Amino acid sequence: MSKKIYLNGPDLMRTINLLFIGALLLCGGVFGGIAALSPKERFVTSDIDHFWQAVDSLHSARTKEDSIQLIKSLYIDRMSSEGKTFLMIRGYTAPEYIRALQKYPRYYRALRTKTDRITEYRTMLDSTFALFSRKISGYKPPRICFAIGCFRGGGTTRKDLILMGAEIALCDSLTDVSEFKGNLHDALDKGIDLQELVAHESIHCQQHHARNRSLLSVTLQEGAANFLSAKVLERDLTKEISPYERENECQLWNEFKPAANGDDLSQWLFNTGSVKNRPPDLGYFIGMRICEAYYNRTVDKQEAIKNLLDRSEYLKVMEQSGYNGNCTDAAN
Repeated sequence: MSKKIYLNGPDLMRTINLLFIGALLLCGGVFGGIAALSPKERFVTSDIDHFWQAVDSLHSARTKEDSIQLIKSLYIDRMSSEGKTFLMIRGYTAPEYIRALQKYPRYYRALRTKTDRITEYRTMLDSTFALFSRKISGYKPPRICFAIGCFRGGGTTRKDLILMGAEIALCDSLTDVSEFKGNLHDALDKGIDLQELVAHESIHCQQHHARNRSLLSVTLQEGAANFLSAKVLERDLTKEISPYERENECQLWNEFKPAANGDDLSQWLFNTGSVKNRPPDLGYFIGMRICEAYYNRTVDKQEAIKNLLDRSEYLKVMEQSGYNGNCTDAAN
């Protein structure tokens, strides 16, 4: 992008969820057989090629309206059916893409070199799905669509499909993120573990019975995805816990309990852009700790996994976990 991209007005981009898991649309059907899909059918990457073709065309733009129309006609209008779902869920628009390209030009240039190698990830992800199929009864490997968005989510799901925002998912710890600020900068600066992110989203594709949207239910939805993905990948769960969470676990639990049966998620989940004076998305931590406690206390581990994936069992999981926030005071 050596020439100017025309646009006016302030940047209106919203920040992403710190753990890159915004309001997920749950997948169903955990107990079916494993689908046999070819790599081409399982991985949709055509939208990335179209995005860079649209970006290259911006050199010919003479007005803001030209730039918007080029992104629309060469990227948005040509998206795969999976990409259109990604766009619908995130609500991205052509003007938003232009604002992002203008605001983060160095980052997008670095991103292009990563997306040029995107097919290299297929073997790793197929191996990941094979591992999960061995460890979780009835696990169904999902399909994946990689598209490029505007930093409002790294991954979400729809039925058996994971929709990846490659602008987030492919960021590593060596990527220059100096153009960003705040929580978005902090999240990207750590780098993203693509395998871990896809594993988390694939667990959402196994969850079912998503009828209840209370804070506790959604917290356990996210906590189960964090816990089970780390368990199968044999990641050290203690490394998933920040110093703040470790030092304040009991206090957080005592704050969480009175709100657990309500439907206000704003203080615990999906609040990267709004939380003040403490880390965002602390509900993920609480949920993971409850799920970990439940799994450890359940003798039949496959039964434990089954119940963690069945969201109608969230009250059983909570009650049988015995979790008390790691509080030493018996009154807690």
